[in-house]
Amino acid sequence: MFSFSRVALSTRFFIFSRTPQFRAVKHGRRICTTLSRRASEPSSPSPAELYSRLSNTTLAKKLQDAPEAMQAIRDFMVILQNEGLDFSSGKPPSTMQLMKLGMKKEVRDGMMKLTTEAQKAGIDLTNKDMIAELMAAMKR
Repeated sequence: MFSFSRVALSTRFFIFSRTPQFRAVKHGRRICTTLSRRASEPSSPSPAELYSRLSNTTLAKKLQDAPEAMQAIRDFMVILQNEGLDFSSGKPPSTMQLMKLGMKKEVRDGMMKLTTEAQKAGIDLTNKDMIAELMAAMKR
């Protein structure tokens, strides 16, 4: 009986390794420390800085030369806001909201007007290079 409790107490202070030898450790586990690194987000640019970045893109230069296209964009944003789309939240609309918007005649007409005015101004809304340039200007 005495030897059993002695063995049980003594094994608490050993860690079994893959090798058949025992290593003596004071508390039965190793204590490791690592440097803590915290995630950080880049600071967002000021509105003036963002405006200056975006105004130097190809899209902005084409829009400056086409006031009709700018007006079509404003009108379309008003239509979307009247339909309940909130641009200030920064959250994109759900797929269901987009489907409901696409079924409304006023939204479709506004999009058609926007598309024709953009084409008149020489803006291709499906041009991936122009969109990539715009996104890169926003991220810098």
